[in-house]
Amino acid sequence: MFESSFRKLGIISKNNRKKIIILWVILFLVMLPFASLLFSETSYNLTNSIITKNSMSYEASSILDSQFPSSSSGGSASSIIIVTNNTPVNNLKDSGNLRNLTDTLNSYFETVPGYTNTTSIYGLENTTLHETVPGLKAGLSGTANLINGTTEFYNNINSTMGFEYGLPALYLKIYNATNVRYAAYSTTINASKNISQLAVLYTNTFSHYWNKTNFQSPTSNMSSAIDSTMNNNSFNSSAKQVGIFSLMDEIHNFTQLDSYVSSPSSTIYNTSYLIIYGSYSINATTYGFIASYLNTSVSSFVQKSMNIGLSPTADSIKNLSVSFQVNATFNIFAHNPLVSVNPSSINSFVNFLYGTNASIATSQEMLDNDFSSFAILPSPYVYHQFVGYDNSTTILVVSFDQNTSASLITSIDNITSTYKSTILNSVYLVAGSSALDNQLAGESLNGMAKALIIGIILSVVIIGLFFRSPIAAFIPLLIFGFSAVISMGINGLIYKYVLHTSISFITPTLLLILILGLTSDYIVYIMSRYRQELRKNGADPIPESAQWAGHAVFTSGLTVALSYLVLWIADVPIFSDSGLTNAIGVSVSIMLANTLLIALLATFGKKLFWPSKIAENKKFPFEHTMTKIAGGVIHNKKKLTVVFVLVTLLGLYVYSVTPSSMDVFSLVPSSSGIQALEQVNASFHGDFFDRGYVILNFSSPLIVNGQYNTTELNQVTGVEKALMTDNAISQVYGPTYPFGYNVNISAVANYPAQDSKLYYEYMNDSIGQNPHYAMITFQLAEVAWNTYSSNAVSNLPGVIDKATTDPSYTYVVGGLTQGLNDAYSYTAQTFSKLVPILAIAVFVVLMIQLSSLLTPIRLIIMVMASVVVSLAVTYIIYFNVLGLPILIFLPLFSFITLLAVGLDYDIFMITRAREAVIKGMSNEDAIRTSIIENGGVIITLGLLLFAIFFSLTFSGIGIIQEIGTGLALGVLIDTFISWPFFVPAIMLIMKKYNWWPSKMSKER
Repeated sequence: MFESSFRKLGIISKNNRKKIIILWVILFLVMLPFASLLFSETSYNLTNSIITKNSMSYEASSILDSQFPSSSSGGSASSIIIVTNNTPVNNLKDSGNLRNLTDTLNSYFETVPGYTNTTSIYGLENTTLHETVPGLKAGLSGTANLINGTTEFYNNINSTMGFEYGLPALYLKIYNATNVRYAAYSTTINASKNISQLAVLYTNTFSHYWNKTNFQSPTSNMSSAIDSTMNNNSFNSSAKQVGIFSLMDEIHNFTQLDSYVSSPSSTIYNTSYLIIYGSYSINATTYGFIASYLNTSVSSFVQKSMNIGLSPTADSIKNLSVSFQVNATFNIFAHNPLVSVNPSSINSFVNFLYGTNASIATSQEMLDNDFSSFAILPSPYVYHQFVGYDNSTTILVVSFDQNTSASLITSIDNITSTYKSTILNSVYLVAGSSALDNQLAGESLNGMAKALIIGIILSVVIIGLFFRSPIAAFIPLLIFGFSAVISMGINGLIYKYVLHTSISFITPTLLLILILGLTSDYIVYIMSRYRQELRKNGADPIPESAQWAGHAVFTSGLTVALSYLVLWIADVPIFSDSGLTNAIGVSVSIMLANTLLIALLATFGKKLFWPSKIAENKKFPFEHTMTKIAGGVIHNKKKLTVVFVLVTLLGLYVYSVTPSSMDVFSLVPSSSGIQALEQVNASFHGDFFDRGYVILNFSSPLIVNGQYNTTELNQVTGVEKALMTDNAISQVYGPTYPFGYNVNISAVANYPAQDSKLYYEYMNDSIGQNPHYAMITFQLAEVAWNTYSSNAVSNLPGVIDKATTDPSYTYVVGGLTQGLNDAYSYTAQTFSKLVPILAIAVFVVLMIQLSSLLTPIRLIIMVMASVVVSLAVTYIIYFNVLGLPILIFLPLFSFITLLAVGLDYDIFMITRAREAVIKGMSNEDAIRTSIIENGGVIITLGLLLFAIFFSLTFSGIGIIQEIGTGLALGVLIDTFISWPFFVPAIMLIMKKYNWWPSKMSKER
């Protein structure tokens, strides 16, 4: 059917060959500027490529973006992550070198457009010190000042008591010794003159009252005299004038003369303590400083300050100040979740701080210490966001407000390489989504270039040998060039201006290799048929070649394009993009083969086969071998059919028992970014970068009028604790686990205001903008993409469901692992639906083209059998021998591609046999003729396509290597086993039913 149409098309192409050539050249030139659009619209972000719409991970990602924007990865910002390994931060020398490296990198980043900041453990330590040390210095100075003030106060009390009770005590001493008042007075007045005029007045006044007092005991008389003196207006006035009366009055209230006389020192101490304690207790500022800041009692502070003596040394004051400040420092950060105090070094640091300013102390602390000896440092929660648990793996996060280039990574590598000798055995790796994208882009482009170069060289060599002509060798390459540029231009325009989306990183490589392979096959097949017609030396070879070879190429190409369109519609992650691009590419190649090639053949004719001579009635390529094969198949058709069934069943067994997965990252080049992820996973107790999350949606809000809803929060805690008990999970963060450990909300309310504020901020970060949502983040114990993690996340619903009884929430799980699981499930389901749909679609096309019902079914079954066997061999190579995972995409893409491409040679054979039957041959002779005439060209085409597909294994990208191996083996099996042996054997058994229900009649 439709053969006559292609005969007409061939004649039109021949008669209008110059116009056709010019039209294709114009189209080539028009599309040339747009061909690069395909690469500019290529995404190298693996993580984003695997998310499937309408999946749990997609829903979780949408909720994350809307409810937890601070946790979302959306936005235009870009970041580079530098991972250092074997760089111990608790070794002074290495730590200093690592700090210098950080400074050097920062200096370079300052010159890079779009740079915003660098976050590193050294930067955080420096910030921590700069934010805390000035406060500590102020507190230390305040403590020293208060100790000095206490000492002065103590001295004032001591000196005041010296004449308030010391002079009366002296008077009593002389009097008791002489029993003569004048002698007592004379000695005391002389002593008072050496003190002050007020002391003289005081002596005269209490002597006066002593003399007037009714004589009882001398001590009682003197106590009465002191009381009268303190109430004397003249003395009061004089004492007030010199500002001492209030103190004397206080001393008077707390002191007994007989106590002073019997024990002056202890009385002075006790009175001083009572006065100072009382003074500090009623002074809100002083009391607050001692009780809240120093975290000690007023009593203890006063006693310790007095115990260093009335004339303490500078060292005594310093030591006491440092002691109080160290205690205060522990108190300040006791409930701070972001800062901690090093017990082994805080005392020495505060000692140093006492004698210098905060700025110098901070700088010196950074220079002289490492993370084993810093006095003030980030809390374990903060520390282990940037330093692994081995204390030798660190993370630097460099942020930019625009996309970064590959040259940035090169510059970073150049800078870090200079430190490899400075820090022995150190390793520096660049990671982050931007770095991974750039690295994958470079690897993909290099891989594509390698595959194309190898594929082109092999195709030129094989075609040149087949036609024995250097000119003919380059004709398929010429047509490929047209097809590649035009296809890429069309695809680039469609994706940029119509679909407004990007394509997967593997799409350009698969497109170009597929176009190279199929275009070469189509061109060689038509050229071979053209050469056959030339050898007949009869009628014009163009119409006959176009009618039969052109129609076969169209039928084959149509099934390929249809298959890829089905793949595109299926929207399978990573590979669906190649469906549309490949369908367009194949369609362009079909049109070029049936028009431009025909025009070139009509224009240059035999010259295209120079220097090979086209002799009349020359034998077909491999004719002798093919004749033997045809005879063997005819005589052993039943045995071959049995072998076919057995081989298929064996391949089906291997295919069915070999597990597939979504372990994509194990099959991309082990670049710096991937190595960094694996190193961080080993050092940070799990996959630090690709954490998963659970979003809970409650029927009631978690926060009502600024207050936490404890009922809902208790359920959140239940889920958090359940996740913590899972061995596959190493860390959990959420509303009641804001820092990786459970927080008592009622206790937080009693923390210092600045600390409780931090807790609330971090807790609220895990509560959505709509407070009905709560997010729990979990860190898997192993890399997010391996089978262990995949199974763990698959089992999370069971863990969550058992966390609480009668939960009032629904939930979704998100993150890379869930995305991979969803992609796997979607791809597997799509695969199970896609293959039957595709088979039916191909059946309809073949039924129409071949005018047969049974042959299309037979073709499809046999090609599927070849695919299964090729996949089984591929599985053995990659899974059993190399120990690599088998991606679910391999069978999907192989079935879709080989179901279409693998039909090519069968179609070429069927159309030739059908042509022979129409021309009057028997079925057996027609099949024999098809094998003999097509054998050489099909083996050449199969070898050519095998070589081109196999060139994908040189790409260096595991995903593409697996696919290349699967496709190459499929073509190899179909070309050298299925096509020459199994297909004709079954056709011979089917006999006339090959064409049923058509009744083949001799062509008129």
